[in-house]
Amino acid sequence: MPTDYTVRKVLIATDGSPASFAAISDLVHAGLPSEGEAVVLSVADRVPLFPPRTPEEILYLEDARLAVPRHWARSAADILRRRFPHWVVREETRAGAPAREILNFADEWSPDLIVLGSHGRSTLGRLFFGSVSRKVMLEAKSAVRIGRRLERPDDAPLRILVGLDETPASEVVMAALAARHFSPDTQVKLTTATGVFEYFSSDILGSSVAVVPSNTVDELRRAAAETATAVQEKLLAAYPDLKVELSREVIEGDPKGVLLDIAEKWPADAILLGTRDLSGAERFFIGSVSSAIVAHAPCTVEIIRRRATEASAD
Repeated sequence: MPTDYTVRKVLIATDGSPASFAAISDLVHAGLPSEGEAVVLSVADRVPLFPPRTPEEILYLEDARLAVPRHWARSAADILRRRFPHWVVREETRAGAPAREILNFADEWSPDLIVLGSHGRSTLGRLFFGSVSRKVMLEAKSAVRIGRRLERPDDAPLRILVGLDETPASEVVMAALAARHFSPDTQVKLTTATGVFEYFSSDILGSSVAVVPSNTVDELRRAAAETATAVQEKLLAAYPDLKVELSREVIEGDPKGVLLDIAEKWPADAILLGTRDLSGAERFFIGSVSSAIVAHAPCTVEIIRRRATEASAD
């Protein structure tokens, strides 16, 4: 039986910044159901302003540190309740390292989706992303959505760019897409980047370098394009009832560059990507692709993961 990718539980992390509130506003474009459950989590740093000397001072400092995060969580929850009036929304505050506390809470509660804000594409924004959002994106067991404020007309159709490849991760992305509740005029573009085929010329590097014949390179390009097209057709055949406006394309190039270029020029309101279940150096390398897209994309990016029930069945 196929895994159900409906989003019923959403964990939203807020630090009181405009970016985190923008991510909450962006959720109305995520295709979420009318009913569900959400937790708004705000984290206070544990570093004290001065060393406490008594148990009373410890309790006082702990409460004082949590006062501002409580306000952030309450304000974010109020926005969420207005936008999703039938959702059950509660607030949580914790003290500690933000990324670790978000991941710990996610392990305890098992949300279907974690939502974080993005502090922009500036150098400072990418630094923040690297310190918190990237860690959550790489280590979370659920889907992660890095939300950005959409500068778009209210009556314009939503545009979603879906990155696909030949791995099982793309099956998960399509399952998640099919489980969302988008309006029929939503435009979904399925895109596969086939990679870049290069060969060395002995005129440049010397006769000792093996040269790949141009007809062999052309054949590799054709084969890659045919494989990518077949993958897209297979994925579409598995979900014939998608009630959105679908288009698809296969482009030769690096996936990061291809998706970012389309997202900028189309333009896209959101990018959906899959990710493989890896660890260690592999996770860092694969994560660098997703991280680059999240850090530089002009829109929201959502990283889809296999649900725990499906992963445990392997």
